[in-house]
Amino acid sequence: MTLKNWRLWSFVLLTLWLGGFLLFISKIPQEVSDTTTPTDGIVVLTGRKGRVQLGFQLVQQGLGKKLLISGVHPTVKMPTLLSRQHVEVLNPAPETSTELGYQAKNTLGNAKEAVLWVEQNQIQSLRLVTTNYHMIRSLLHFQYYLPASIHVIPHPIIEKPEWNLKTLALLIGEYHKLLRDYVRLKRLSIIQNLNYNEAKF
Repeated sequence: MTLKNWRLWSFVLLTLWLGGFLLFISKIPQEVSDTTTPTDGIVVLTGRKGRVQLGFQLVQQGLGKKLLISGVHPTVKMPTLLSRQHVEVLNPAPETSTELGYQAKNTLGNAKEAVLWVEQNQIQSLRLVTTNYHMIRSLLHFQYYLPASIHVIPHPIIEKPEWNLKTLALLIGEYHKLLRDYVRLKRLSIIQNLNYNEAKF
């Protein structure tokens, strides 16, 4: 490859990367589209500040009777979690329940943990709580692994941080994870389709 061709391809790839990154930024939700529809359950992905608090608030508002907090450290029990997250549970309804998920180590693990919880609790609809910049990748996994019949309502925590190098690095990192996970799931889907077609013959 000549130097001229190398520069051309570098420019093309950089343009595609930048275009994708700007598209990703534009798709980050800046509001909660549905704040009133009750669901069978609520799934909170641990991580950034405010996620666990919001999960309990949504239960207390009557938007879900069952709550799964996915990705909890194995040594953390409910009293410790509530204390660390500064959560005060006020007069919980007797039909509500909260479960801590200890298996998930990443977003893929969150989705798989939620699948088991959905099956065990006969969940038909759920509200998904995570930070807004993380919602796109979370939905990618949840929509891939959950049955198509499960209705998922995204409930992003809106973060509008100042634009600086730290924020830029965070968003670029999330964008790269999204690209990686998208390719992985597409590959899995293709393999599953091939195996299905082979099994038919």
